[in-house]
Amino acid sequence: MTSSTVKAEYISLQDAAILYAVSVDLLRHRIATGELPAVHAGRRLIRVRVDDLRRMFRPLPAARKYRRTA
Repeated sequence: MTSSTVKAEYISLQDAAILYAVSVDLLRHRIATGELPAVHAGRRLIRVRVDDLRRMFRPLPAARKYRRTA
């Protein structure tokens, strides 16, 4: 396998929190509950895959517009 066929982009929790406008604590909680896979990149560094973040923070479907009846 070459590096072009296997590409998994990992980012830090701080970068992920900025990217998705959430707290690092929320990401740590999701990792602890198993909702967000993560890897240790050294003794203290934690990294998450961008694909896993996209899967966790998927957009909600557009809500239908309701007409108000007065």
